[in-house]
Amino acid sequence: MRTDDEHVADRLRWLDDEPAGPSRIDLPGAIREARRRRRNRRVAAAGAAALGVLAMAALPAALDGDGRAAPAPAASPSPSMPLPEPRPTGPWQGICTATLLPVPGDPRAAVTGSDPDGRWLVGRRAPQGQGRMDLGLLIWDGDRVREVQLPGSMQELTDVNRAGLAVGSSLGAGNELQAWAVRDGEVIRLPGGTSEGATAVNDAGRIVGYRSLGHAWEPGFKQLPVVWDSYQSRPVDLPLPGPQWEGAAIGIDEDGTILAAMSDGHPDKPTRAVVWRPGAARPEVLPLPRVPGGKADRFLPLSLAGGWVTGTAERDTKVVPRNGITRYPVRIDLRTGQADVLKGTLWSGTGNGRGWMAGWVSDDVPGVITDTRSVKLPVPDGWRGERQGGVTSFSDDGRVLGGKLESDDQVRPVRWTCR
Repeated sequence: MRTDDEHVADRLRWLDDEPAGPSRIDLPGAIREARRRRRNRRVAAAGAAALGVLAMAALPAALDGDGRAAPAPAASPSPSMPLPEPRPTGPWQGICTATLLPVPGDPRAAVTGSDPDGRWLVGRRAPQGQGRMDLGLLIWDGDRVREVQLPGSMQELTDVNRAGLAVGSSLGAGNELQAWAVRDGEVIRLPGGTSEGATAVNDAGRIVGYRSLGHAWEPGFKQLPVVWDSYQSRPVDLPLPGPQWEGAAIGIDEDGTILAAMSDGHPDKPTRAVVWRPGAARPEVLPLPRVPGGKADRFLPLSLAGGWVTGTAERDTKVVPRNGITRYPVRIDLRTGQADVLKGTLWSGTGNGRGWMAGWVSDDVPGVITDTRSVKLPVPDGWRGERQGGVTSFSDDGRVLGGKLESDDQVRPVRWTCR
């Protein structure tokens, strides 16, 4: 397996903003899908969230300075500051408005995560300078934006809780991943060793992610799910379903339930959703959901919120279905075990506390898939180019979404508000 230089360059250019995740989960399928969609679209497809960390680890690091974090330049927003405008009430109608988020200087950037209310959004800039891979980070509180710098290269913030505690990762010396938290503008290295990444945080301040063994693209490389009880605690390995299982924790619910995308280590084994419920002695491997035509061959979990696991299920078939769809948006209710296939097509994205999904939907446009319908999201007034892009954050009430829009010469961070 090799790095596709053109694909990696496109990821940097367009700020592919899928959350960091397990780097060996269904990678062949992700690459096949990305190449197929690249032939048909001007913008390279993401394929699966699993590709993000591996693309980072396979590139040489571009390090500057002495490794110390630069302070955030803006004054800290007050955690008690209200939302910028009153939230809509009543039934969700799917009527949305798009707004370009403010970005100091070069406006090229993308949203990479948010808190469950959609008040706090986190994102990253385009690479600054030819050949550089150091990515400036951004935190929005309403329309106020703060710049943050993590040491190393390929920096990313992937999640933030209602108190404004953000988590993420960067590449350090020797291409070793480093896990970080940002609290009230202060950049904090999470305790632990090297080769660790943070992917999600809940309101209690518990952080989940992974630690890596070996180096990407080399034999024996694997990732294992971990949890930090706080940004001051050392990481603890989560118990595995079996000795060969590997993957990364990618979500944590408010009740402490943890979600991971994992496989049993064999390259032919499918991606599975694994959950650790509070008080349970062992993890639970969720059954592969049923999709049109039979049981899915693989399930790539994307998010966990409000007791809902959301993700995409695939079924290999020698005959293309009549509708041409082989990947399906699926939500799993952890309270009942019921798995439902939602109506629509989703290539990448995230879910919310109502079990809805949002992301890169059919026709390469950003959209929302609820339990009853699919809605394509609009572009801001004056937007130049096509309606291409995706969604990476989705508030629990469905009212605030964050993501990006892109065209041939621009990529901009966007917030959608819906009523």
